[in-house]
Amino acid sequence: MNAKYIRIYQKFDLNEVKKHLLIYGDLSAACANCKKMEIKLDQTRCPSCQTEFKYIAFRNIRNHIPKMQKLLAHRSQMLIIDLDDYNRNMGALKAKEFLK
Repeated sequence: MNAKYIRIYQKFDLNEVKKHLLIYGDLSAACANCKKMEIKLDQTRCPSCQTEFKYIAFRNIRNHIPKMQKLLAHRSQMLIIDLDDYNRNMGALKAKEFLK
């Protein structure tokens, strides 16, 4: 089999993504919902706000491809989103709300 990862663009409700997003950095992760830091990659829920993680974004995806593969092998229902896309769209949403 010649399976590789490719990006797929799909519309999502940003507020829903934020509620269930785990943002993974170099050593640990953070909950996008409550900003709790030092969450382990294998945790399915935030230890602080108890949100279930349905989405994950890596700060530097190229450095974390092995972790991504391991994560998806155990939790295939989790969706990986592009952190730059998420941050850009959240910034636009905040600006729109601010200018109301």
